[in-house]
Amino acid sequence: MKIRTFIFLLIIALFSTLFAQGDRSSWKRKAYAKTDVQLFHSIHVINLPTAETLQKKDMQFDISHRFIPPITEGSDAAFGIDGPVNMRLALAYAITDRLLVTAGRTNVNDNMDVQLKYKTLKIQHRTFPVLITLMGGAAYNSQLFQAVKSESRKYQYYGQLIANTLIHKKLGIGIVPSYLHNSYIFCCENQHSFVLGNYIQYYFSPYWSLQAEWNPTVTGWRRWHNTMSFGIELETGGHFFKIFLSNNDLINTAQYLSGADINADSGDWRFGFLITRALKIVR
Repeated sequence: MKIRTFIFLLIIALFSTLFAQGDRSSWKRKAYAKTDVQLFHSIHVINLPTAETLQKKDMQFDISHRFIPPITEGSDAAFGIDGPVNMRLALAYAITDRLLVTAGRTNVNDNMDVQLKYKTLKIQHRTFPVLITLMGGAAYNSQLFQAVKSESRKYQYYGQLIANTLIHKKLGIGIVPSYLHNSYIFCCENQHSFVLGNYIQYYFSPYWSLQAEWNPTVTGWRRWHNTMSFGIELETGGHFFKIFLSNNDLINTAQYLSGADINADSGDWRFGFLITRALKIVR
């Protein structure tokens, strides 16, 4: 195991122990206060974030996979599930009801990121409730397959404004304008990307829903194609299971914002999944 990966996993383990030690833990999510506004059930859709945070002192562990071979490889490759895969591990902790910090890592370039998410505005309305959240983060690419121009080019930075609403308590809609600095670390000149992410999610019941998202690059550098994803979300008291198809095999924010390598019109979709586990600390 590479030393940086070991240190990262050790930090996550210590981080979990620090907040769990001496307390009783529960996997069941606590009901939101009536004065609060909750639109989406999860803090993610597929790639893009929702405006939701966690409740104070709650934690969430995420594990996500993108199978690199497309489903068009057929049954001989189990429709892509034979792999290989790109994988992300992440741990989120709610400092307050409004402020969420997340640390994550993917095996692509050993990309490690830390992000802050702050819920800035809540508007209660019977027809069009609104949540506005700001998110920003930094990523470090620690293991590269080719040289970069300078050590500083291993770092990437991003910011996102997240606006959500929920129509008739069924149809969630989100718009996520996003800015990525140093979009492609191997370019001779520093690149940037502005992406107008958007998504919808329809809740058939409290337990399952359908979701779709699109990440078109408005200006700046793009990895050939815009990212499109769609799938199903299953929810239990402490879990979210998201199973989907996407034309992008990248996961971390600093990576998927730069675009996809396959055209969604080609039909070369890839399977992916995201599993989350909530941990509520009860004093």
